[in-house]
Amino acid sequence: MTRKHVQDKPDSAAIKPLPLRKSPGKVKKAKIITETYLHNAGLYYLQRFAASTAQFRRVMIRKIEASCRIHPEQDKSSCLQMLEDMIEKFQRSGLLNDDLYALGAIRSLRLRGLSAQAISARMAAKGISGAITKNILDEVDSQTAGNADIIAAIRHACRRRIGPFSAYPLTAETGRPPQKALANMARAGFDYETAKQVLEMDRSEAMALIESSGL
Repeated sequence: MTRKHVQDKPDSAAIKPLPLRKSPGKVKKAKIITETYLHNAGLYYLQRFAASTAQFRRVMIRKIEASCRIHPEQDKSSCLQMLEDMIEKFQRSGLLNDDLYALGAIRSLRLRGLSAQAISARMAAKGISGAITKNILDEVDSQTAGNADIIAAIRHACRRRIGPFSAYPLTAETGRPPQKALANMARAGFDYETAKQVLEMDRSEAMALIESSGL
Protein backbone atom coordinates (compact mmCIF):
# COMPACT_ATOMS: atom_id res chain seq x y z
CA MET A 1 0.00 0.00 0.00
CA THR A 2 1.37 3.35 -0.95
CA ARG A 3 1.86 6.27 1.42
CA LYS A 4 -0.87 8.16 -0.48
CA HIS A 5 -3.40 5.43 0.20
CA VAL A 6 -2.64 5.42 3.93
CA GLN A 7 -3.18 9.17 4.16
CA ASP A 8 -6.48 8.92 2.27
CA LYS A 9 -8.01 6.55 4.83
CA PRO A 10 -10.34 8.47 7.16
CA ASP A 11 -9.40 6.37 10.20
CA SER A 12 -5.66 6.64 9.54
CA ALA A 13 -3.45 8.05 12.29
CA ALA A 14 -1.85 10.26 9.64
CA ILE A 15 -5.04 12.35 9.40
CA LYS A 16 -5.63 14.63 12.38
CA PRO A 17 -9.00 16.26 13.03
CA LEU A 18 -9.14 20.03 12.99
CA PRO A 19 -9.25 21.60 16.47
CA LEU A 20 -12.62 22.85 17.57
CA ARG A 21 -12.98 26.59 17.60
CA LYS A 22 -13.71 28.08 20.97
CA SER A 23 -16.84 30.16 21.09
CA PRO A 24 -16.13 33.78 21.94
CA GLY A 25 -16.76 34.76 25.53
CA LYS A 26 -19.69 36.95 26.40
CA VAL A 27 -18.99 40.66 26.31
CA LYS A 28 -19.91 42.30 29.59
CA LYS A 29 -22.74 44.75 29.20
CA ALA A 30 -22.43 48.03 31.09
CA LYS A 31 -24.82 48.04 34.03
CA ILE A 32 -27.39 50.68 34.84
CA ILE A 33 -25.98 53.28 37.22
CA THR A 34 -27.33 53.13 40.75
CA GLU A 35 -25.94 54.30 44.06
CA THR A 36 -25.27 50.70 45.06
CA TYR A 37 -23.53 49.88 41.80
CA LEU A 38 -21.33 52.99 41.93
CA HIS A 39 -20.45 52.38 45.58
CA ASN A 40 -19.47 48.75 44.97
CA ALA A 41 -17.57 49.55 41.77
CA GLY A 42 -15.71 52.36 43.54
CA LEU A 43 -14.77 50.17 46.49
CA TYR A 44 -13.58 47.40 44.18
CA TYR A 45 -11.34 49.81 42.28
CA LEU A 46 -9.81 51.31 45.43
CA GLN A 47 -9.14 47.83 46.83
CA ARG A 48 -7.02 47.12 43.75
CA PHE A 49 -5.36 50.46 43.06
CA ALA A 50 -4.08 53.47 44.99
CA ALA A 51 -5.65 56.54 43.39
CA SER A 52 -5.94 60.27 43.74
CA THR A 53 -9.40 61.81 43.81
CA ALA A 54 -9.02 63.12 40.25
CA GLN A 55 -7.79 59.76 38.99
CA PHE A 56 -10.66 57.93 40.71
CA ARG A 57 -13.17 60.42 39.27
CA ARG A 58 -11.87 59.85 35.72
CA VAL A 59 -12.20 56.08 36.05
CA MET A 60 -15.74 56.28 37.40
CA ILE A 61 -16.83 58.83 34.78
CA ARG A 62 -15.75 56.38 32.07
CA LYS A 63 -18.02 53.76 33.66
CA ILE A 64 -20.91 56.22 33.70
CA GLU A 65 -20.37 57.21 30.08
CA ALA A 66 -20.22 53.56 29.00
CA SER A 67 -23.45 52.84 30.86
CA CYS A 68 -25.23 55.85 29.37
CA ARG A 69 -24.28 54.78 25.86
CA ILE A 70 -25.86 51.37 26.42
CA HIS A 71 -28.80 52.72 28.46
CA PRO A 72 -29.65 56.10 26.87
CA GLU A 73 -32.73 56.43 29.06
CA GLN A 74 -30.44 57.35 31.97
CA ASP A 75 -29.86 60.99 32.84
CA LYS A 76 -26.09 61.45 32.67
CA SER A 77 -26.06 64.60 34.81
CA SER A 78 -27.90 62.75 37.60
CA CYS A 79 -25.38 59.91 37.40
CA LEU A 80 -22.47 62.37 37.62
CA GLN A 81 -24.02 64.04 40.65
CA MET A 82 -24.40 60.61 42.23
CA LEU A 83 -20.67 60.13 41.67
CA GLU A 84 -19.78 63.46 43.30
CA ASP A 85 -21.88 62.56 46.34
CA MET A 86 -20.06 59.24 46.59
CA ILE A 87 -16.64 60.91 46.26
CA GLU A 88 -17.48 63.24 49.16
CA LYS A 89 -18.54 60.22 51.22
CA PHE A 90 -15.30 58.39 50.39
CA GLN A 91 -13.27 61.47 51.30
CA ARG A 92 -15.00 61.79 54.69
CA SER A 93 -14.33 58.12 55.44
CA GLY A 94 -10.67 58.37 54.35
CA LEU A 95 -10.98 56.04 51.38
CA LEU A 96 -9.90 58.94 49.19
CA ASN A 97 -7.12 61.08 50.63
CA ASP A 98 -4.89 63.01 48.26
CA ASP A 99 -2.33 63.83 50.97
CA LEU A 100 -1.79 60.18 51.87
CA TYR A 101 -1.79 59.15 48.23
CA ALA A 102 0.81 61.81 47.37
CA LEU A 103 2.98 60.83 50.35
CA GLY A 104 3.16 57.20 49.28
CA ALA A 105 3.62 58.02 45.60
CA ILE A 106 6.30 60.68 46.10
CA ARG A 107 8.30 58.54 48.53
CA SER A 108 8.19 55.67 46.05
CA LEU A 109 9.22 57.90 43.13
CA ARG A 110 12.14 59.36 45.10
CA LEU A 111 13.34 55.85 45.89
CA ARG A 112 13.19 55.07 42.17
CA GLY A 113 15.48 58.03 41.49
CA LEU A 114 13.09 60.59 40.04
CA SER A 115 13.95 64.28 40.18
CA ALA A 116 11.73 66.88 41.83
CA GLN A 117 10.81 68.14 38.36
CA ALA A 118 9.78 64.69 37.15
CA ILE A 119 7.80 64.01 40.33
CA SER A 120 5.91 67.29 40.02
CA ALA A 121 4.94 66.38 36.45
CA ARG A 122 3.79 62.89 37.51
CA MET A 123 1.69 64.27 40.37
CA ALA A 124 0.11 66.91 38.14
CA ALA A 125 -0.91 64.15 35.71
CA LYS A 126 -2.59 62.34 38.61
CA GLY A 127 -4.55 65.47 39.50
CA ILE A 128 -2.57 66.35 42.63
CA SER A 129 -2.26 70.09 43.19
CA GLY A 130 1.12 71.78 43.06
CA ALA A 131 0.75 72.89 46.68
CA ILE A 132 0.19 69.34 47.94
CA THR A 133 3.09 68.03 45.87
CA LYS A 134 5.46 70.71 47.15
CA ASN A 135 4.49 70.16 50.81
CA ILE A 136 4.84 66.37 50.58
CA LEU A 137 8.08 66.59 48.59
CA ASP A 138 9.54 68.94 51.21
CA GLU A 139 8.49 66.49 53.94
CA VAL A 140 10.05 63.48 52.17
CA ASP A 141 13.21 65.39 51.26
CA SER A 142 13.69 66.71 54.81
CA GLN A 143 15.16 63.30 55.71
CA THR A 144 18.07 63.76 53.30
CA ALA A 145 19.83 66.77 54.88
CA GLY A 146 19.45 68.90 51.76
CA ASN A 147 20.79 66.23 49.39
CA ALA A 148 17.45 65.04 48.04
CA ASP A 149 18.06 65.62 44.32
CA ILE A 150 21.66 64.41 44.61
CA ILE A 151 20.52 61.16 46.19
CA ALA A 152 17.70 60.77 43.65
CA ALA A 153 20.24 61.36 40.87
CA ILE A 154 22.50 58.67 42.36
CA ARG A 155 19.59 56.23 42.39
CA HIS A 156 18.79 57.13 38.78
CA ALA A 157 22.43 56.61 37.78
CA CYS A 158 22.40 53.21 39.49
CA ARG A 159 19.27 52.15 37.60
CA ARG A 160 20.74 53.34 34.29
CA ARG A 161 24.23 51.97 34.97
CA ILE A 162 25.88 55.33 34.33
CA GLY A 163 28.33 57.52 36.25
CA PRO A 164 29.74 55.74 39.32
CA PHE A 165 27.86 52.57 38.33
CA SER A 166 29.30 52.40 34.82
CA ALA A 167 32.41 50.51 33.77
CA TYR A 168 33.54 53.72 32.03
CA PRO A 169 32.43 56.64 34.24
CA LEU A 170 34.71 59.34 32.74
CA THR A 171 35.98 59.99 29.24
CA ALA A 172 39.69 59.31 28.86
CA GLU A 173 40.33 62.53 26.93
CA THR A 174 38.71 65.11 29.22
CA GLY A 175 38.10 63.38 32.55
CA ARG A 176 34.48 64.57 32.30
CA PRO A 177 31.28 62.48 32.20
CA PRO A 178 30.27 61.29 28.71
CA GLN A 179 27.72 63.49 26.95
CA LYS A 180 25.28 60.59 26.64
CA ALA A 181 25.24 60.19 30.42
CA LEU A 182 24.72 63.92 30.92
CA ALA A 183 21.89 63.89 28.39
CA ASN A 184 20.30 60.94 30.17
CA MET A 185 20.34 62.83 33.47
CA ALA A 186 18.95 65.96 31.82
CA ARG A 187 16.03 64.02 30.34
CA ALA A 188 15.28 62.70 33.84
CA GLY A 189 14.93 66.30 35.06
CA PHE A 190 18.26 66.83 36.83
CA ASP A 191 20.10 70.11 36.29
CA TYR A 192 23.61 70.16 34.86
CA GLU A 193 25.44 70.75 38.16
CA THR A 194 23.61 67.91 39.92
CA ALA A 195 24.18 65.55 36.99
CA LYS A 196 27.86 66.45 36.70
CA GLN A 197 28.44 66.06 40.45
CA VAL A 198 26.86 62.60 40.55
CA LEU A 199 28.46 61.34 37.35
CA GLU A 200 31.91 62.30 38.62
CA MET A 201 31.50 60.48 41.96
CA ASP A 202 33.18 57.18 42.66
CA ARG A 203 30.94 54.29 43.63
CA SER A 204 31.88 54.22 47.33
CA GLU A 205 31.01 57.91 47.74
CA ALA A 206 27.68 57.43 45.94
CA MET A 207 26.73 54.41 48.06
CA ALA A 208 27.69 56.21 51.27
CA LEU A 209 25.31 59.07 50.41
CA ILE A 210 22.45 56.67 49.72
CA GLU A 211 23.04 54.82 53.01
CA SER A 212 23.10 58.08 54.97
CA SER A 213 19.83 59.32 53.43
CA GLY A 214 17.59 57.30 55.72
CA LEU A 215 15.32 56.37 52.81
